[in-house]
Amino acid sequence: MLGVSENLHAGCTPERNPLPGAVIAVQTFGDLLGFNPHCHILVTDGCFYGKGMFRVAPPLKLKKLEAIFRHRVLRMLIAKGKITREMIALLSGWRHSGFHVFCGKRILPKEETALENLARYIIRASFSQERMHYLYQEGTVIYAAK
Repeated sequence: MLGVSENLHAGCTPERNPLPGAVIAVQTFGDLLGFNPHCHILVTDGCFYGKGMFRVAPPLKLKKLEAIFRHRVLRMLIAKGKITREMIALLSGWRHSGFHVFCGKRILPKEETALENLARYIIRASFSQERMHYLYQEGTVIYAAK
């Protein structure tokens, strides 16, 4: 969890023992089933406090969150010996950092269809059966990407 000291929210006042909610699904594939490791994270837009109290957070500063996440991931990879500082220097010169944070519109608890659609997206399979076509005579399967 990111600390209050990292000031991701403008004008945020800290509460005692905040408890955010999150579900994380790690995925390793992209549209063409190529290796594309990324996380889909469903996060509450605030924190729970005390006995059932919930405070909605102000809008996030997404670029700052992205930079913190990138820094922490690269630091972890260095610590585990999976990447070198030279590689990080090379990555730093890229036009796109390789990290992206997307924040969709707020979904209220009563918007059950939107919540279900988002949850389905987060845990979706690596390929879509609707995009697969079996060619019986050839004995092959064709996968149509976007």
